Amino acid sequence: MAEAATLEPHAADPHDAGHGHGHDHHPSLAHHFEDLEQQFQAGKLGMWLFLAQEVLFFSGLFAAYTVFRWHYPEVFVDAHHHLNKTLGAINTIVLLASSLAIAWGVRAAMRNDRRTILNTHVFTLGCAALFLGVKAIEYTHKWDEGIGPGNFYKFSGGHLEADWHFADYMPSLAIGSLVIGAAITFFGARWAGASKPVKGWVTASIGVCVLSFGLGIVLAKCIMPTEAEVARAGGHDAHAADHAAESHESDAAPTEGTDLAAVTSAAAPGEGETTAAGEVDPKSPEEQAQDVAAAPRGAAFGPANFFAIYFIMTGVHAVHIIAGIIAITWVVAKAAASEFSAEYFLPVENVGLYWHIVDLVWIYLFPLMYLIH
Repeated sequence: MAEAATLEPHAADPHDAGHGHGHDHHPSLAHHFEDLEQQFQAGKLGMWLFLAQEVLFFSGLFAAYTVFRWHYPEVFVDAHHHLNKTLGAINTIVLLASSLAIAWGVRAAMRNDRRTILNTHVFTLGCAALFLGVKAIEYTHKWDEGIGPGNFYKFSGGHLEADWHFADYMPSLAIGSLVIGAAITFFGARWAGASKPVKGWVTASIGVCVLSFGLGIVLAKCIMPTEAEVARAGGHDAHAADHAAESHESDAAPTEGTDLAAVTSAAAPGEGETTAAGEVDPKSPEEQAQDVAAAPRGAAFGPANFFAIYFIMTGVHAVHIIAGIIAITWVVAKAAASEFSAEYFLPVENVGLYWHIVDLVWIYLFPLMYLIH
C-alpha cells in the first residue's frame, strides 16, 4: 500500500506535465505550441515565407517589364502618355497613409489599445477602397477609348473605338456608393455603440469601404478629363497634325517617335506601301490589321503589348488590395471581440506585414508605369 501510495503522485506527473499548463494557457494558444512566444515566432516565420513567395511572384512580372522596356523603349515612352500621373500620385499618397495607419495599429496592439486598433484599421480600409475607386476610373477611361490589352487595343486617332461606354455609368455608381456607404456606416456605428461591437464594427468597415470607393470615383472623375485634355493638347494633337500632313504623300511611312494613334493607323514599313513602280504590296488589309503596326521599327511589340503588361501588373496588384481588405476586415472583427492583447497580437502584425508588401509593390509600379521619360 505504501508503495502504491508513493507511485500514485508519479503516475499523475505525466498528465500534469503534458496538460497542466493547458488549464491556464492563453485562449489563443494553439494546442501544438508550448507557449505564445513559440507560436508568435512560428507565425512570423510562416508569414515571411509567404511574403518571400509574393516578392518572387512580382519579381517575375518586373523582369518581363525590364526585358521589354530594354528592347522597345520608344513604345513605353509613347504609351505612358495615356496614363494619368496625377491619379497615380494620389494613389501613392493614399497607400503610404494606409501603411502609416496600419503600422500605428500594430503598435496599438502591442499596448493593448483596442480603440486605436479599430480606428487605424478602418482608416486603412477606407484608403484601400479609395485606391480601388481611382483605379476603376483609370481602367474604364482607357476601355472607353479602346485602350486595352492585346487584341482589345483599338485606340485610333483619339476616337472611341470600343463597343462599351463605362463613363455613362460611373456617375450613377459613384452616387450609389456614396449613399449606400453612408447608410451602412451609420447603422454600423449605431450597432457598435449598442452592445453589438463585432456586428457594428464589421458593418461600419464595410460601409466605409463602399463610401470610400465612391469618393475615389468622384475624385478621379474630377481630375481625369482635365489631365486627358492636357495630354492630348501636349502630344497627340501635334503628332496627329504631323501625320495628316504626311498623309498627302503617297510614299509616307511612320517615322520613329510618332504618336501611337498616328503610327497605329499607318501600315508598318514594307507592308502595304506603294513601291517605286507604283505597284501596291499585295498584302490584304485584313493581314495588315493583324500585324502590330504600331510598333516602331517594324518590331512585333506595340502599345497593345505595353497595356497588356500594365493591366496584368496593376490588375494583380488590385487583387492583392482586395485580399488585404478582406484580411483587415477580419482583424477588425477580432479586435472588436477583444481577442487581441499585449501578449497576443500575431494576426495584427502579420496582416500589417502583408499590407506593407502590397504598398511596396505599388511604390515600384508607380514610377515604372507612370513616370517614364
